[in-house]
Amino acid sequence: MTDFLAFPPVRSLSGTVRVPPSKSATNRALLLAALTPSPVEVVRPLESDDTRVLRRCLEAMGASMAPTKDGVRVAGPLGSRGGSEVGLEAADSGTAARFLLAAAAATPGRFLLTGSQRLRERPMGELVDALRSAGARIEYRGREGCLPVAIEGGTVETGELRVDASRSSQFLSALLLAGIAVEGGLRVRPTGAVASAPYVGATLDVLRELGHVAEESDGVVSVRRGESVAARYATPGDYSSAVPLAAAVGAAGGEVTLAGLRWPSADADAAAFPVLRTMGVSAEPHGDGVRVSSAGRPSPASAVAAEFPDAVPSLAALAMLAEGESTFSGIAHLRLKESDRLAALRELAAAVGGRATVTEHELRIAGPPSPRTTITRLPTHRDHRIAMAAGILSLRRPGLLVEGPECVAKSYPDFFRDLESLARR
Repeated sequence: MTDFLAFPPVRSLSGTVRVPPSKSATNRALLLAALTPSPVEVVRPLESDDTRVLRRCLEAMGASMAPTKDGVRVAGPLGSRGGSEVGLEAADSGTAARFLLAAAAATPGRFLLTGSQRLRERPMGELVDALRSAGARIEYRGREGCLPVAIEGGTVETGELRVDASRSSQFLSALLLAGIAVEGGLRVRPTGAVASAPYVGATLDVLRELGHVAEESDGVVSVRRGESVAARYATPGDYSSAVPLAAAVGAAGGEVTLAGLRWPSADADAAAFPVLRTMGVSAEPHGDGVRVSSAGRPSPASAVAAEFPDAVPSLAALAMLAEGESTFSGIAHLRLKESDRLAALRELAAAVGGRATVTEHELRIAGPPSPRTTITRLPTHRDHRIAMAAGILSLRRPGLLVEGPECVAKSYPDFFRDLESLARR
Protein backbone atom coordinates (compact mmCIF):
# COMPACT_ATOMS: atom_id res chain seq x y z
CA MET A 1 0.00 0.00 0.00
CA THR A 2 1.28 3.48 -0.86
CA ASP A 3 2.28 5.38 2.30
CA PHE A 4 0.58 8.63 1.31
CA LEU A 5 -0.82 10.71 -1.53
CA ALA A 6 0.07 14.35 -2.14
CA PHE A 7 -2.96 16.02 -3.76
CA PRO A 8 -2.12 19.69 -4.46
CA PRO A 9 -4.82 22.33 -3.86
CA VAL A 10 -7.01 23.40 -6.79
CA ARG A 11 -8.60 26.63 -8.02
CA SER A 12 -11.88 24.84 -8.70
CA LEU A 13 -13.44 21.61 -9.97
CA SER A 14 -15.28 21.28 -13.27
CA GLY A 15 -16.38 18.64 -15.74
CA THR A 16 -18.34 15.42 -15.73
CA VAL A 17 -17.66 12.20 -13.86
CA ARG A 18 -19.72 9.01 -13.88
CA VAL A 19 -20.25 7.90 -10.32
CA PRO A 20 -19.60 4.23 -9.56
CA PRO A 21 -22.46 1.74 -9.38
CA SER A 22 -24.03 1.38 -5.95
CA LYS A 23 -22.07 -0.85 -3.57
CA SER A 24 -25.12 -1.62 -1.46
CA ALA A 25 -27.28 -2.48 -4.49
CA THR A 26 -24.50 -4.58 -6.05
CA ASN A 27 -24.02 -6.67 -2.90
CA ARG A 28 -27.75 -7.19 -2.42
CA ALA A 29 -28.26 -8.17 -6.07
CA LEU A 30 -25.29 -10.58 -6.10
CA LEU A 31 -26.54 -12.39 -3.01
CA LEU A 32 -30.14 -12.58 -4.18
CA ALA A 33 -29.02 -13.81 -7.60
CA ALA A 34 -26.97 -16.57 -5.96
CA LEU A 35 -29.97 -17.60 -3.83
CA THR A 36 -32.26 -17.73 -6.88
CA PRO A 37 -32.69 -21.07 -8.74
CA SER A 38 -32.61 -19.47 -12.20
CA PRO A 39 -29.63 -17.42 -13.48
CA VAL A 40 -29.69 -13.64 -13.03
CA GLU A 41 -27.53 -11.12 -14.90
CA VAL A 42 -26.38 -8.24 -12.68
CA VAL A 43 -25.75 -5.34 -15.07
CA ARG A 44 -22.92 -2.89 -14.34
CA PRO A 45 -22.07 -4.19 -10.87
CA LEU A 46 -19.53 -2.27 -8.81
CA GLU A 47 -16.00 -3.65 -8.94
CA SER A 48 -14.46 -2.93 -5.53
CA ASP A 49 -12.77 -4.75 -2.67
CA ASP A 50 -16.08 -5.26 -0.85
CA THR A 51 -17.96 -6.66 -3.83
CA ARG A 52 -15.05 -8.92 -4.80
CA VAL A 53 -15.00 -10.34 -1.26
CA LEU A 54 -18.69 -11.21 -1.47
CA ARG A 55 -18.31 -12.74 -4.94
CA ARG A 56 -15.44 -14.98 -3.80
CA CYS A 57 -17.42 -16.20 -0.81
CA LEU A 58 -20.54 -16.89 -2.87
CA GLU A 59 -18.42 -18.89 -5.32
CA ALA A 60 -16.98 -20.87 -2.38
CA MET A 61 -20.58 -21.61 -1.38
CA GLY A 62 -21.36 -23.01 -4.84
CA ALA A 63 -22.47 -20.06 -6.99
CA SER A 64 -21.09 -19.54 -10.49
CA MET A 65 -20.11 -16.09 -11.75
CA ALA A 66 -19.73 -15.75 -15.52
CA PRO A 67 -18.74 -12.42 -17.12
CA THR A 68 -21.15 -10.99 -19.67
CA LYS A 69 -20.94 -8.02 -22.03
CA ASP A 70 -22.79 -5.83 -19.51
CA GLY A 71 -21.91 -7.36 -16.16
CA VAL A 72 -21.95 -10.79 -14.56
CA ARG A 73 -24.30 -13.79 -14.84
CA VAL A 74 -24.89 -15.35 -11.42
CA ALA A 75 -26.26 -18.85 -11.01
CA GLY A 76 -26.99 -20.84 -7.84
CA PRO A 77 -27.88 -22.82 -5.96
CA LEU A 78 -25.77 -22.16 -2.88
CA GLY A 79 -24.82 -24.96 -0.55
CA SER A 80 -21.94 -27.26 0.32
CA ARG A 81 -23.00 -30.88 0.27
CA GLY A 82 -19.64 -32.65 0.53
CA GLY A 83 -19.54 -32.67 4.33
CA SER A 84 -16.36 -30.60 4.69
CA GLU A 85 -16.40 -27.17 6.27
CA VAL A 86 -16.20 -24.30 3.75
CA GLY A 87 -14.15 -21.27 4.78
CA LEU A 88 -15.67 -17.85 4.08
CA GLU A 89 -13.18 -14.97 4.41
CA ALA A 90 -15.04 -11.64 4.58
CA ALA A 91 -11.85 -9.54 4.98
CA ASP A 92 -12.89 -5.99 6.06
CA SER A 93 -16.46 -6.15 4.76
CA GLY A 94 -19.15 -5.90 7.42
CA THR A 95 -21.85 -6.02 4.74
CA ALA A 96 -20.52 -9.25 3.26
CA ALA A 97 -20.05 -10.86 6.68
CA ARG A 98 -23.58 -10.15 7.88
CA PHE A 99 -25.24 -11.08 4.60
CA LEU A 100 -23.20 -14.30 4.37
CA LEU A 101 -23.93 -15.27 7.97
CA ALA A 102 -27.68 -15.28 7.37
CA ALA A 103 -27.41 -16.80 3.88
CA ALA A 104 -25.16 -19.61 5.11
CA ALA A 105 -27.57 -20.41 7.94
CA ALA A 106 -30.39 -20.74 5.38
CA THR A 107 -28.54 -22.94 2.84
CA PRO A 108 -27.20 -26.51 3.15
CA GLY A 109 -23.62 -27.08 4.24
CA ARG A 110 -21.06 -26.37 6.95
CA PHE A 111 -19.31 -23.00 6.93
CA LEU A 112 -16.69 -21.10 8.92
CA LEU A 113 -17.11 -17.34 8.55
CA THR A 114 -14.26 -15.04 9.58
CA GLY A 115 -12.60 -11.76 8.61
CA SER A 116 -9.90 -9.21 9.38
CA GLN A 117 -8.93 -8.16 12.89
CA ARG A 118 -11.17 -5.07 12.67
CA LEU A 119 -14.10 -7.12 11.34
CA ARG A 120 -13.67 -9.59 14.23
CA GLU A 121 -14.24 -6.64 16.57
CA ARG A 122 -17.48 -5.50 14.93
CA PRO A 123 -20.86 -6.66 16.33
CA MET A 124 -22.58 -9.80 15.01
CA GLY A 125 -24.38 -11.02 18.13
CA GLU A 126 -27.81 -9.53 17.41
CA LEU A 127 -27.93 -11.32 14.06
CA VAL A 128 -26.74 -14.62 15.53
CA ASP A 129 -29.38 -14.39 18.27
CA ALA A 130 -32.14 -13.77 15.73
CA LEU A 131 -31.04 -16.69 13.53
CA ARG A 132 -30.76 -19.03 16.50
CA SER A 133 -34.33 -18.16 17.49
CA ALA A 134 -35.38 -19.50 14.06
CA GLY A 135 -33.51 -22.78 14.57
CA ALA A 136 -30.10 -21.92 13.12
CA ARG A 137 -27.11 -23.77 14.58
CA ILE A 138 -24.27 -21.26 14.94
CA GLU A 139 -21.22 -21.58 17.19
CA TYR A 140 -18.79 -18.83 18.16
CA ARG A 141 -15.16 -19.80 17.56
CA GLY A 142 -13.77 -16.76 19.38
CA ARG A 143 -15.24 -13.89 21.36
CA GLU A 144 -18.97 -14.03 22.07
CA GLY A 145 -20.93 -11.79 19.69
CA CYS A 146 -18.17 -11.56 17.08
CA LEU A 147 -16.57 -13.51 14.25
CA PRO A 148 -15.37 -16.16 13.63
CA VAL A 149 -18.47 -18.35 13.70
CA ALA A 150 -19.17 -21.90 12.56
CA ILE A 151 -22.51 -22.37 10.83
CA GLU A 152 -24.45 -25.54 10.15
CA GLY A 153 -26.52 -24.41 7.18
CA GLY A 154 -30.04 -25.17 6.11
CA THR A 155 -31.36 -25.03 9.67
CA VAL A 156 -33.44 -21.82 9.56
CA GLU A 157 -37.17 -22.49 9.81
CA THR A 158 -40.00 -20.36 8.46
CA GLY A 159 -41.89 -18.19 10.91
CA GLU A 160 -41.59 -14.87 12.72
CA LEU A 161 -38.41 -13.78 14.43
CA ARG A 162 -37.21 -10.63 16.17
CA VAL A 163 -33.96 -8.74 15.67
CA ASP A 164 -32.35 -5.80 17.42
CA ALA A 165 -31.09 -3.62 14.55
CA SER A 166 -30.31 -0.55 16.66
CA ARG A 167 -26.57 -0.89 16.01
CA SER A 168 -26.78 -1.87 12.34
CA SER A 169 -29.57 -2.10 9.77
CA GLN A 170 -27.48 -4.84 8.13
CA PHE A 171 -28.79 -7.33 10.71
CA LEU A 172 -32.34 -6.75 9.45
CA SER A 173 -31.33 -6.63 5.77
CA ALA A 174 -29.39 -9.89 6.11
CA LEU A 175 -32.46 -11.71 7.42
CA LEU A 176 -34.70 -10.29 4.69
CA LEU A 177 -32.32 -11.34 1.94
CA ALA A 178 -31.86 -14.82 3.36
CA GLY A 179 -35.63 -15.17 3.70
CA ILE A 180 -36.01 -16.12 0.04
CA ALA A 181 -33.87 -19.24 0.70
CA VAL A 182 -36.20 -20.41 3.48
CA GLU A 183 -39.16 -22.55 2.42
CA GLY A 184 -42.19 -20.44 3.28
CA GLY A 185 -40.10 -17.29 3.78
CA LEU A 186 -39.50 -15.27 6.93
CA ARG A 187 -41.37 -12.65 8.93
CA VAL A 188 -39.01 -10.29 10.72
CA ARG A 189 -39.97 -7.87 13.48
CA PRO A 190 -37.26 -5.31 14.35
CA THR A 191 -37.21 -4.37 18.03
CA GLY A 192 -36.67 -0.69 18.75
CA ALA A 193 -35.19 1.86 16.38
CA VAL A 194 -33.37 0.66 13.25
CA ALA A 195 -30.00 2.29 12.59
CA SER A 196 -29.65 3.72 9.06
CA ALA A 197 -33.22 2.63 8.26
CA PRO A 198 -33.17 3.75 4.59
CA TYR A 199 -30.78 0.88 3.84
CA VAL A 200 -33.59 -1.52 4.75
CA GLY A 201 -35.70 0.27 2.15
CA ALA A 202 -32.91 -0.33 -0.36
CA THR A 203 -33.00 -4.04 0.51
CA LEU A 204 -36.76 -4.20 -0.08
CA ASP A 205 -36.39 -2.33 -3.38
CA VAL A 206 -33.87 -4.88 -4.74
CA LEU A 207 -35.98 -7.80 -3.52
CA ARG A 208 -39.06 -6.45 -5.31
CA GLU A 209 -37.17 -5.46 -8.44
CA LEU A 210 -35.93 -9.03 -8.77
CA GLY A 211 -39.49 -10.35 -8.44
CA HIS A 212 -39.61 -11.48 -4.80
CA VAL A 213 -42.41 -10.73 -2.37
CA ALA A 214 -41.62 -8.18 0.34
CA GLU A 215 -44.44 -6.76 2.46
CA GLU A 216 -44.63 -4.53 5.53
CA SER A 217 -47.51 -4.62 8.02
CA ASP A 218 -47.86 -3.76 11.73
CA GLY A 219 -44.11 -3.51 12.26
CA VAL A 220 -43.35 -6.87 10.63
CA VAL A 221 -41.52 -7.27 7.31
CA SER A 222 -42.39 -10.45 5.41
CA VAL A 223 -40.34 -11.88 2.55
CA ARG A 224 -40.63 -14.97 0.40
CA ARG A 225 -39.35 -16.15 -2.95
CA GLY A 226 -41.29 -14.85 -5.94
CA GLU A 227 -42.93 -17.17 -8.43
CA SER A 228 -41.39 -15.34 -11.41
CA VAL A 229 -37.90 -14.00 -10.77
CA ALA A 230 -36.37 -11.34 -13.03
CA ALA A 231 -33.50 -12.48 -15.24
CA ARG A 232 -31.74 -9.08 -15.19
CA TYR A 233 -30.95 -6.40 -12.63
CA ALA A 234 -29.53 -2.98 -13.56
CA THR A 235 -27.39 -1.48 -10.77
CA PRO A 236 -28.09 2.21 -10.04
CA GLY A 237 -25.41 4.83 -9.35
CA ASP A 238 -24.04 5.19 -5.84
CA TYR A 239 -25.00 8.22 -3.73
CA SER A 240 -22.47 7.14 -1.09
CA SER A 241 -19.79 7.85 -3.72
CA ALA A 242 -21.55 10.94 -5.06
CA VAL A 243 -21.58 12.74 -1.69
CA PRO A 244 -17.76 13.07 -1.37
CA LEU A 245 -17.61 14.43 -4.93
CA ALA A 246 -20.35 16.96 -4.17
CA ALA A 247 -18.60 17.91 -0.91
CA ALA A 248 -15.37 18.36 -2.89
CA VAL A 249 -17.17 20.89 -5.11
CA GLY A 250 -18.33 22.63 -1.93
CA ALA A 251 -14.73 22.84 -0.74
CA ALA A 252 -13.08 23.92 -4.00
CA GLY A 253 -15.88 25.66 -5.89
CA GLY A 254 -16.92 25.05 -9.47
CA GLU A 255 -19.54 23.01 -11.29
CA VAL A 256 -19.53 19.23 -11.81
CA THR A 257 -22.04 16.85 -13.36
CA LEU A 258 -22.37 13.55 -11.50
CA ALA A 259 -23.61 11.19 -14.20
CA GLY A 260 -25.40 7.91 -13.57
CA LEU A 261 -27.56 8.95 -10.60
CA ARG A 262 -31.31 8.48 -10.30
CA TRP A 263 -33.00 11.72 -9.19
CA PRO A 264 -34.98 11.78 -6.99
CA SER A 265 -33.73 8.72 -5.15
CA ALA A 266 -34.60 6.74 -2.02
CA ASP A 267 -30.91 5.94 -1.57
CA ALA A 268 -29.91 6.59 2.06
CA ASP A 269 -27.12 9.02 1.23
CA ALA A 270 -29.31 11.00 -1.17
CA ALA A 271 -30.70 12.47 2.07
CA ALA A 272 -27.35 14.19 2.59
CA PHE A 273 -27.95 16.53 -0.37
CA PRO A 274 -30.30 18.86 1.56
CA VAL A 275 -27.51 19.22 4.15
CA LEU A 276 -25.04 19.99 1.36
CA ARG A 277 -27.40 22.71 0.12
CA THR A 278 -27.32 24.42 3.53
CA MET A 279 -23.52 24.27 3.30
CA GLY A 280 -23.50 26.08 -0.05
CA VAL A 281 -23.65 23.24 -2.60
CA SER A 282 -26.56 23.49 -5.04
CA ALA A 283 -27.82 20.39 -6.84
CA GLU A 284 -30.27 19.91 -9.70
CA PRO A 285 -31.12 17.09 -12.11
CA HIS A 286 -29.13 17.21 -15.33
CA GLY A 287 -29.33 14.60 -18.08
CA ASP A 288 -28.90 11.16 -16.53
CA GLY A 289 -27.48 12.56 -13.31
CA VAL A 290 -27.12 15.53 -11.00
CA ARG A 291 -25.26 18.82 -11.53
CA VAL A 292 -23.66 20.28 -8.40
CA SER A 293 -22.12 23.74 -8.08
CA SER A 294 -20.64 25.98 -5.41
CA ALA A 295 -18.72 29.22 -4.97
CA GLY A 296 -16.31 27.35 -2.68
CA ARG A 297 -17.27 29.19 0.51
CA PRO A 298 -18.86 26.50 2.68
CA SER A 299 -21.28 27.34 5.48
CA PRO A 300 -21.70 25.43 8.75
CA ALA A 301 -24.57 22.99 9.18
CA SER A 302 -26.58 21.26 11.87
CA ALA A 303 -28.05 17.88 10.98
CA VAL A 304 -29.42 14.69 12.48
CA ALA A 305 -27.44 12.25 10.34
CA ALA A 306 -28.60 8.91 11.74
CA GLU A 307 -30.03 7.78 8.40
CA PHE A 308 -27.06 8.71 6.18
CA PRO A 309 -24.00 7.77 8.25
CA ASP A 310 -21.70 7.06 5.29
CA ALA A 311 -22.04 10.70 4.24
CA VAL A 312 -20.91 12.12 7.59
CA PRO A 313 -17.12 12.00 6.99
CA SER A 314 -17.47 14.04 3.77
CA LEU A 315 -19.90 16.49 5.38
CA ALA A 316 -17.54 16.78 8.35
CA ALA A 317 -14.59 17.56 6.09
CA LEU A 318 -16.57 20.35 4.45
CA ALA A 319 -17.59 21.61 7.89
CA MET A 320 -13.91 21.82 8.88
CA LEU A 321 -13.48 24.43 6.13
CA ALA A 322 -16.57 26.47 7.07
CA GLU A 323 -16.67 29.58 9.23
CA GLY A 324 -18.53 28.61 12.40
CA GLU A 325 -19.68 25.51 14.26
CA SER A 326 -21.35 22.48 12.67
CA THR A 327 -23.14 19.71 14.52
CA PHE A 328 -23.90 16.17 13.36
CA SER A 329 -26.01 14.12 15.77
CA GLY A 330 -27.57 10.65 16.02
CA ILE A 331 -24.36 9.03 14.85
CA ALA A 332 -23.15 6.81 17.71
CA HIS A 333 -23.09 3.83 15.30
CA LEU A 334 -20.20 5.48 13.40
CA ARG A 335 -17.93 4.05 16.11
CA LEU A 336 -18.67 0.55 14.75
CA LYS A 337 -17.59 1.06 11.13
CA GLU A 338 -14.29 0.22 9.41
CA SER A 339 -12.78 2.51 12.03
CA ASP A 340 -14.17 4.43 14.96
CA ARG A 341 -15.17 7.22 12.60
CA LEU A 342 -16.00 9.73 15.31
CA ALA A 343 -12.53 9.40 16.80
CA ALA A 344 -10.99 9.38 13.31
CA LEU A 345 -12.74 12.63 12.33
CA ARG A 346 -11.65 14.30 15.57
CA GLU A 347 -8.08 13.24 14.77
CA LEU A 348 -8.42 14.48 11.18
CA ALA A 349 -9.64 17.89 12.35
CA ALA A 350 -6.72 18.19 14.76
CA ALA A 351 -4.26 17.28 11.99
CA VAL A 352 -5.36 20.25 9.85
CA GLY A 353 -5.42 22.65 12.80
CA GLY A 354 -9.14 22.50 13.46
CA ARG A 355 -11.28 21.60 16.46
CA ALA A 356 -13.74 18.75 16.80
CA THR A 357 -15.59 17.57 19.91
CA VAL A 358 -17.09 14.10 20.18
CA THR A 359 -19.80 12.96 22.59
CA GLU A 360 -21.67 9.66 22.63
CA HIS A 361 -24.08 10.59 19.84
CA GLU A 362 -22.71 13.83 18.41
CA LEU A 363 -19.83 15.40 16.50
CA ARG A 364 -19.21 19.16 16.76
CA ILE A 365 -16.75 20.87 14.43
CA ALA A 366 -15.52 24.45 14.71
CA GLY A 367 -13.93 25.85 11.57
CA PRO A 368 -12.04 27.01 9.71
CA PRO A 369 -8.73 25.43 10.75
CA SER A 370 -5.79 27.58 11.72
CA PRO A 371 -3.17 28.22 8.99
CA ARG A 372 -0.22 25.82 8.92
CA THR A 373 2.94 25.82 6.84
CA THR A 374 4.29 22.38 7.74
CA ILE A 375 3.81 19.18 5.74
CA THR A 376 1.09 17.19 7.51
CA ARG A 377 0.02 13.58 7.12
CA LEU A 378 -3.72 13.06 7.40
CA PRO A 379 -4.51 9.80 9.24
CA THR A 380 -7.16 7.60 7.62
CA HIS A 381 -7.01 4.37 9.66
CA ARG A 382 -7.36 2.49 6.35
CA ASP A 383 -11.01 3.60 6.27
CA HIS A 384 -12.24 4.49 2.78
CA ARG A 385 -14.71 7.14 3.96
CA ILE A 386 -12.06 8.87 6.10
CA ALA A 387 -9.59 8.82 3.18
CA MET A 388 -12.15 10.56 0.95
CA ALA A 389 -12.72 13.16 3.67
CA ALA A 390 -8.96 13.75 3.81
CA GLY A 391 -8.93 14.19 0.02
CA ILE A 392 -11.62 16.88 0.30
CA LEU A 393 -9.49 18.81 2.81
CA SER A 394 -6.42 18.62 0.56
CA LEU A 395 -8.27 20.57 -2.17
CA ARG A 396 -8.01 23.73 -0.08
CA ARG A 397 -4.99 23.32 2.18
CA PRO A 398 -1.40 22.94 0.86
CA GLY A 399 1.02 20.46 2.39
CA LEU A 400 -1.52 17.77 3.26
CA LEU A 401 -0.64 14.12 2.61
CA VAL A 402 -3.40 11.48 2.61
CA GLU A 403 -2.19 8.31 4.32
CA GLY A 404 -3.02 4.94 2.73
CA PRO A 405 -5.07 6.30 -0.18
CA GLU A 406 -5.56 2.82 -1.70
CA CYS A 407 -8.12 2.03 0.99
CA VAL A 408 -10.74 3.82 -1.16
CA ALA A 409 -10.72 0.60 -3.26
CA LYS A 410 -13.18 -0.76 -0.70
CA SER A 411 -16.00 1.21 -2.36
CA TYR A 412 -14.67 3.69 -4.96
CA PRO A 413 -11.33 2.58 -6.43
CA ASP A 414 -11.08 5.54 -8.84
CA PHE A 415 -11.97 8.27 -6.35
CA PHE A 416 -8.64 10.13 -6.46
CA ARG A 417 -8.28 9.63 -10.23
CA ASP A 418 -11.75 11.05 -10.79
CA LEU A 419 -11.00 13.96 -8.47
CA GLU A 420 -7.82 14.72 -10.41
CA SER A 421 -9.74 14.64 -13.72
CA LEU A 422 -11.96 17.45 -12.38
CA ALA A 423 -9.15 19.55 -10.90
CA ARG A 424 -8.42 23.00 -12.31
CA ARG A 425 -5.16 24.47 -10.99
